[in-house]
Amino acid sequence: MRPTTTRSLSAFALSAVTMTFAFSGSVFAASACKGLEEAACGTTEACRWQAGYTRKDGVEVASHCRSTGKAKAAAPEAPAADAAASEGTDKAS
Repeated sequence: MRPTTTRSLSAFALSAVTMTFAFSGSVFAASACKGLEEAACGTTEACRWQAGYTRKDGVEVASHCRSTGKAKAAAPEAPAADAAASEGTDKAS
């Protein structure tokens, strides 16, 4: 085998192993809600029960338990004193 072919195969093998470890982490971890029955799903705060429905393309989706998702942090509010000070400077102009 040529040295360049060996290097290419080694690089491919190394990248395949690296990607395997990278994608096996918590990013792709199974949801804690997956597979729960309706009663157990309702008692878990991180989960909610999704009723079954029919998609536009006609595929029927069965009822299942799903994650409520992560809460987004609220945007910080400007203090009232700063808002009043900025309004006063606008009126003086």
